[in-house]
Amino acid sequence: MMLKRQKLPKKAINTVYPGMSLKKEDYYVPTDFAIGEHINVFGRDCIVYDADDFTKAYYRYKLGIELQPIKV
Repeated sequence: MMLKRQKLPKKAINTVYPGMSLKKEDYYVPTDFAIGEHINVFGRDCIVYDADDFTKAYYRYKLGIELQPIKV
């Protein structure tokens, strides 16, 4: 498992102890995860290429965004 349900910082800040950093972190928001978008997950470049039906319905109802899968 690469991620659990959590806030995902846009840029990872390495610290000795969790919560030690005093820097203001910028987190991904739902619109950043639209299909076709590139995201960085703890130093790994990823592309969102599809979503399940529940997620597509959420984006349509809450955000007004119609998600269409991309061809890989």
